[in-house]
Amino acid sequence: MGTMYFIFSQKTSFYFLKKIWLCLFICVVFISRAQTFYSTDPTYISFKSEKNNLITNFYNTYPDSSITNIHNYFQRNFLGNIGLPSPNYLLNYGTNDLGFNFVPQAYKNDIYNDNQVNYYHTKGPYANLTGVAGSKKFQVFKMLFTQTYKRVNFALKFSRYTSQGYYLKQQSYTNNFYLSSNYLSKKERFGYYFYILTNGNKNKENGGIVGDSISTDNLLRNKELFPVKLNGATRDNRELKVMFNPYYKLNKGQDSTTKMNHFFQLKSTFASNSYKYTDENIASDKYYTIMYLDTARTHDSSHVRKFINEISYAAVSTNSNFALSVGYKNEINQVWQKADSLFYNHIATADLVFRKQFTAGQRAIPDQRSLQTHFNFQYIFQGASKGNYKAESKSVFVLNRGKQRYIYLNLLAESRSADYIYNYWVSNHFTWFNNGYRAQQQTQANLGIALNKNISASVFIQNMNNYLFFDNVGLPGQYFTPLTNVGFNLNFTKVFFKHIGTSLEYRFQNTSNTSYVRLPKNQGTAKLFYTGILFKNNLQLQIGGQLQMYDSFYSYGYMPATQAFYLQENFKTTSYPFLDVFLNARIRPVTFFLKVENALYGIAGTNYAFASGYYQTDRAFRLGISWSFFD
Repeated sequence: MGTMYFIFSQKTSFYFLKKIWLCLFICVVFISRAQTFYSTDPTYISFKSEKNNLITNFYNTYPDSSITNIHNYFQRNFLGNIGLPSPNYLLNYGTNDLGFNFVPQAYKNDIYNDNQVNYYHTKGPYANLTGVAGSKKFQVFKMLFTQTYKRVNFALKFSRYTSQGYYLKQQSYTNNFYLSSNYLSKKERFGYYFYILTNGNKNKENGGIVGDSISTDNLLRNKELFPVKLNGATRDNRELKVMFNPYYKLNKGQDSTTKMNHFFQLKSTFASNSYKYTDENIASDKYYTIMYLDTARTHDSSHVRKFINEISYAAVSTNSNFALSVGYKNEINQVWQKADSLFYNHIATADLVFRKQFTAGQRAIPDQRSLQTHFNFQYIFQGASKGNYKAESKSVFVLNRGKQRYIYLNLLAESRSADYIYNYWVSNHFTWFNNGYRAQQQTQANLGIALNKNISASVFIQNMNNYLFFDNVGLPGQYFTPLTNVGFNLNFTKVFFKHIGTSLEYRFQNTSNTSYVRLPKNQGTAKLFYTGILFKNNLQLQIGGQLQMYDSFYSYGYMPATQAFYLQENFKTTSYPFLDVFLNARIRPVTFFLKVENALYGIAGTNYAFASGYYQTDRAFRLGISWSFFD
């Protein structure tokens, strides 16, 4: 099967657009006729996410047939180009498992992490291919394939994307891949879970444009003519992770009197991370004021290897309504950064799951009410992070499954040691030792409700002590006064008069100290579109616009040498209206979109950046196609 590349320029002609539409039409007709089988069975695919695998269930998941958001193919990158680091400006619930951590994750939008690894059960093969292309050599390819063969399931997920960006030295390359597998023997005595995961993030580091701002005089100039602060700097981060989780059921048989199944499981993980920063022009660019190791060039590299072995016992009721797991985890971490360091941790873990399906007498209630609670506890009783703990509870009460009406409550409390970078760092531009920062403590609560598929809302509260940050010269620091962050989300989607669709998302955020935590106080996204089903129900179509705005706020600055976001007081964002115009369509099993991003470029102002010197895209064209296979 051939590969098609769609490349849009800033001055796309009407003739070129006609050619694009012709190619798109031919492609859609071809692949629609090529499809020989399309399943509508809602139980065709089921999945679960990587966690404590013995006590979690598989859930049916049918490929999403909605096209309302297919044009939002990536979360916004606040440095202006996909594949670049991005600061965290949006409050979100949750933290990682306890243990050693090297640096805060600057590429969180552009990696596969443990929680994104899925295990599948299928009734046949399933594959989904997605391609997106557009201005400035923007190219995206995503793939998901899974099949179950003789009780063994394999799943392969891959994404590769690259973009030149609108400014000099902004090119980025991203490659993500994971292979997962799960197996259960015929007598259900033995099974395993397995995955191998790799991430590659490579990009040029331009340090932002010189002068940090755009004026009305140069707004429409070719952005590749703007001088940048770094002309020879690159970043190359790579990750490899392998996990194998075999388990064995201790009780031999199962009959009508069996109420509990007992399991013994092992879980071994190996992870290797490398972080490389290169700058060949430090003498001429004069971006950094101090050089510790070499005054002519920078070749900083850091390597981290992690070995985790876990042993645990699990008891699961035969109806899966109750599950308990207790275990011990040993973690060994090797760090190389001009010298070798070794960190180890001994961790105790426990999980408890309770599920309840409500019934009326002997029959299930028609609206399918249910309750599920998952409690997790982790404690480091020996090692570099001794005394760290994390306790978390997640509960969901489904009021009406058919109408998607539910309430959820998530609670979290933890004490976590500072990441390695806050206490120790040796590089060509920054060096510090033995800062001795205290463990950061926090509590989180997240309460949400969905009245139906059209209306949902949530409230988030976070209290923090010993908050860790990077100051206005990029050095680590700790704020010992308690901090409180609050967030509120409201979502509404509705189609009026069968064809006029609206979607509103409002996010309110507030912090008790804006000097240390940088957040846009208000953020809103509004969509207005026409939707319809045409050609004897064969074509699902949406045409409309999306407007997104963020409150003005003092943003973070970005330090390429440490890939850290730091406090600054010189640049303040404005409430710029990001308008996208889109066409979304679906001809089963194909979905596609055509989109113009930042359509008000050149009209709505000059400050459309979220970090000093790093601007969002100019007006950009994007075209995407996604194709699902069931054979």
